[in-house]
Amino acid sequence: MGEPLLNVSPEGVGLSAAVEAAITAELGAVTAGGAATLISVLPMGADPVSAAFAAACNATGASYLGAAAEHTAQRGLFAGAQGLAGVTFETTESLRRLATSVGSVLG
Repeated sequence: MGEPLLNVSPEGVGLSAAVEAAITAELGAVTAGGAATLISVLPMGADPVSAAFAAACNATGASYLGAAAEHTAQRGLFAGAQGLAGVTFETTESLRRLATSVGSVLG
């Protein structure tokens, strides 16, 4: 019972979580930076077809922004879950080592 069941590097998991968090922040910033362009399309002319096309472009842009916001949130949650997994593994391994040490002293 001296070795862990899994071979996990908590530092590596933590680094991966930090990278995911950075990607999440960058994705959020890029999406926010382009939001105005995606939802402020103006009609090319005064005719109904131009107005309908501009409305369709704005609706598509709004739909994309919704999907991008959901994706950004999911990446952020994934980064948090990764960080929690690394800390949890390190904590449980510390407790396992402590229990092993106490068991060898007592028994």
